[in-house]
Amino acid sequence: MDYELGEDFALKLDAVDSLAGFKERFYALPDSIYMDGNSLGLMSVDAERTLLRVMDEWKTLGIKGWGGGKVPWIGYAERLGELQAPLVGVDPEEIVVTGGTTVNLHTLVATFYKREGKRLKILADELNFPSDLYALSAQIRLRGGDPDTDLVLVKSRDGMVIEEDDIIDAMSDEVALALLPSVYYKSGQLLDMERLTREAHKHSIVIGFDCSHSVGVIPHYFSEWGSDFAFWCGNKPLTCLPVALI
Repeated sequence: MDYELGEDFALKLDAVDSLAGFKERFYALPDSIYMDGNSLGLMSVDAERTLLRVMDEWKTLGIKGWGGGKVPWIGYAERLGELQAPLVGVDPEEIVVTGGTTVNLHTLVATFYKREGKRLKILADELNFPSDLYALSAQIRLRGGDPDTDLVLVKSRDGMVIEEDDIIDAMSDEVALALLPSVYYKSGQLLDMERLTREAHKHSIVIGFDCSHSVGVIPHYFSEWGSDFAFWCGNKPLTCLPVALI
């Protein structure tokens, strides 16, 4: 197809787009072009319908809703996990929808960060999302360590991207855990998670990824890659719910 400049051609493409109908499933704000899907997407008709249904179940069933709702409440985390499993290449029992990103990060690091012998350090990088670095520092302090010495931050050569070779070079036998983003929010750089997982395991390092800026945008194959853990949120590409993979 020969592309043309101008609104008329754009509207023509919209008319034949097989995904165009999805727009009707969201509440569009009048007289605006909504571009803030990275922080909070528009409310969907489906989300509203489900929320109202659950509220009615609460009103009519009370505590019985845990087992008697249309979707029993007690299984929501696992059910939502099943729906997201294909997005990240894992089995349904390997994923659960729960909490918020930073809470999930604390939970995961508390589970996987084992200070043993000279393996005391956590490997991250200076371009990582600030709240992730705050959480890593807190987890080190909770175990009696000092973030100034035990949080290893790989430096950026240009302030925008991180060289993967620099990350791998920092994988020493003093590192117990590595936490990296899948995509850097400042530049859009995508890390090779498969390669970094393989290199981390060569050094007996547990490795996890913050995939808040990639799940729902690119394919993920966590089980195939052998990644130890990952977490992401749903208010960006997914416009859904926070998720932790454990």
